[in-house]
Amino acid sequence: VLSEWESVMATEIKFCGEVLQRHCCHRVCHKYGNEHQCRFLFPHEVVDASYFDPENNSVVLMCRDSMVNYFNPYILVFCRHNHDLKLILSGKAAKAAMFYITDYTTKMDLKTHEVLSLM
Repeated sequence: VLSEWESVMATEIKFCGEVLQRHCCHRVCHKYGNEHQCRFLFPHEVVDASYFDPENNSVVLMCRDSMVNYFNPYILVFCRHNHDLKLILSGKAAKAAMFYITDYTTKMDLKTHEVLSLM
C-alpha cells in the first residue's frame, strides 16, 4: 500500500508542478520598469543541491528547473494551488515580505458600482 501511495504521490507532484508551479511570463511580469527582466526573477538559477551561503546569510534552495516556483510537494498536492516558498530570516527580504503581505491582504476589491455609490 505504501509503495502504491508513493507512486501516486510522485505522479501527482509532477502533474501539479507542471500545471500550477511552472512560470510563463506575461505582461504583469514586466510592470514597474521591468521591460527586459521578469520582476519575479525568472528564470531561477539552476542549483544541484541546497546549501547555506554564509556571505549572504541565506539558504539557497535546490532548483532543477529554472522556470518552476519553489514548492512544498505536500502543500502542492493536497491544496492544489500555486505557491512560492522562501526562507526569510531577516533584513531586506523580511521587510519586503512584510510589505507585500500587508499590501496584498489589505488591497481593496471594490466594484465600480460600489465606488460610485459612495459619491
